Amino acid sequence: MTRIGTDFHGEHPWKSVASVSSVFLFLTAFATYAYLGREHSFGTYATETDFYHYYQPDAERIASGRFPENPFQGPGYPALLSLVGRLTGDYFVAGKWISIVSAAGAVWLAYLLFARLFGGWAGVGAAALVAVSGEFPQFALNATTDAFFLLLCLACLVVLLDERLGAGWRAGLAGALAGLAYLTRYNGVFLVAIGLLGVVGLDSFGGPLKGRLKLAGLLLAIFLVTVSPWLVANYRHRGSPFYNANYLNMATEFYPELAGGSVFQEGTRGLEDVFDSFGDVLRHDPARVARHYPANLWESFRMSLNSTLVSPWVGWAALAGLALVVWERRSRAALLIVAAGLLYFLLLGLTHWEARYYFFVMVIYAGLAVYAAVRVPELLLRAGARAWLLLPITLVALMWVTSAAFARRDVEKFLASHPREVLGACDYLRGAGVSGARIVARKPHLPAICGQEWVFFPPVKSTEELRAWLAEHPADYLTISSVEVKRRRELAALGDPQSAPPWLKPVWVSHEPLFILYQVIGK
Repeated sequence: MTRIGTDFHGEHPWKSVASVSSVFLFLTAFATYAYLGREHSFGTYATETDFYHYYQPDAERIASGRFPENPFQGPGYPALLSLVGRLTGDYFVAGKWISIVSAAGAVWLAYLLFARLFGGWAGVGAAALVAVSGEFPQFALNATTDAFFLLLCLACLVVLLDERLGAGWRAGLAGALAGLAYLTRYNGVFLVAIGLLGVVGLDSFGGPLKGRLKLAGLLLAIFLVTVSPWLVANYRHRGSPFYNANYLNMATEFYPELAGGSVFQEGTRGLEDVFDSFGDVLRHDPARVARHYPANLWESFRMSLNSTLVSPWVGWAALAGLALVVWERRSRAALLIVAAGLLYFLLLGLTHWEARYYFFVMVIYAGLAVYAAVRVPELLLRAGARAWLLLPITLVALMWVTSAAFARRDVEKFLASHPREVLGACDYLRGAGVSGARIVARKPHLPAICGQEWVFFPPVKSTEELRAWLAEHPADYLTISSVEVKRRRELAALGDPQSAPPWLKPVWVSHEPLFILYQVIGK
């Protein structure tokens, strides 16, 4: 009887076919993402707000030799954006293509990772699921850090497990990739712990413990060398090599009443005067942190199985695959990947849930789900039960179809969400010859696309408060759209230009969708 899950390194007549299939998957994913990307010409109001708020401005600062100002993430992504932007001539186009290439690369790396753990065809199935899982196809088009960060995480693990490389090369490259992941998102630090665990605990590194500890030291040293320029710069500009403002994200999760119930900009901005460090957040109410952390961890795990991260079929099959890996003790390498997922969960449990934060977990779920689909029929056949060799293909196909159906709807919804009214307002400003204007808006899209200066919409509770605020913070224009009305309900009257106060002059109006560009007069 042919063993369905033959190891990737073992002899199997279909091994080359699986490898060719993985190349086909990579090319298909790249072509599909690139084709869909043609319809994505500028950023939406969702996560690409960060592009116009942080990434593009920091890319411009880095290009001119200035210090990047994003307090939540390192300089890795905007530095890459700055380089690619020189080729494309447009930072948004650069960000979009970084994501397209990174997402297709992540599909390929998912194949390599799980082919080495569970067999060539298991790798193909995992890659196929990753390509269409949940919100991932949408973020293959988004000009955000998500796809690029996932690429670095998977590359680090693939290198760590690649026995064809020398032990020193594996440790050194893993350390460098972990460093790049950290510079992209600070939670990439989890790769250092997983890398050290892998070097010391994997059989493939071999040798006495002393030698493996030296390799672990090499991994850590290369990581520190990779991140050291940023650590020095961060220390000089902010007073600490490890400074970052993600404690504000943590605070919005643990103290929602202080953040006005918002985990987004309103929440973090409102907490800037309350907390100055992670220590402040922990000391504010240690008992609440101790109670809420396990509850949030459980909620994140539950959401990972029943949300927009993976199909429920994939989520429950992944749990079956996890049980099989632990029960069979298949390999230390497989257990290391499970440990990586667990550590990632423990780290992300400190903040609020967003499916895109858990793309790394999504890839692990895909691999475990396909392993369960392959392994369970093997066990049934071995036990003499009635089963078919086509059953694994059927199960993986079912997971793929349900995942692809959701992904298609999600991408269609995403592509239909472009705020095209912003382009109309931008055309007005350009036609009027406006330059260097200060524009008050909840979202940075209009000033960023038009090359103006963005001023974040203040937390005022009435039009009189808004007028008083504008008196102290001079601005040239103010926008009122569905976003401002939703976040500042007390200002809903400004959604009707006919009822605007005399100190706001509507100069460009869209009724459907709502978008009013007011000129501030009487300054």
